[in-house]
Amino acid sequence: MISVKGGNFFQRDVAYNVASFCYNELIPRIRRCDIEINIKRMKGYEGTCIDTDDREYEIEVNKNQSLEDFCVTICHEMVHIKQYVRKELFSDVIFYKTREEYLNLPWEVEAYEKQEILYKKWLSIQNQEIK
Repeated sequence: MISVKGGNFFQRDVAYNVASFCYNELIPRIRRCDIEINIKRMKGYEGTCIDTDDREYEIEVNKNQSLEDFCVTICHEMVHIKQYVRKELFSDVIFYKTREEYLNLPWEVEAYEKQEILYKKWLSIQNQEIK
């Protein structure tokens, strides 16, 4: 189940649509997974994803982004949910000396690679539905 809070109606609708698409692309066989998306003002980063309980996750997304960046951020965070579900990412608190060190973590490398692919595929489907 995906729930969305905050932001305006359009942002909530888009967030739900993008997250649902990513869910079906990344973990289609998983039936029990609760995702709460909070759209809010954020300083210093565009999105976060944490595991709050067994198969329960929370995504925060910065509401002050362009539409494209907003959608790409959700795609990125949904890759992290896939990683949590498949035990590919662990949320132990670790501090990194540099941003580069953080960006070279395997789960960040994968999320940055897949975010654009997912976004472009989602956008292509949206454009087909409009025609």
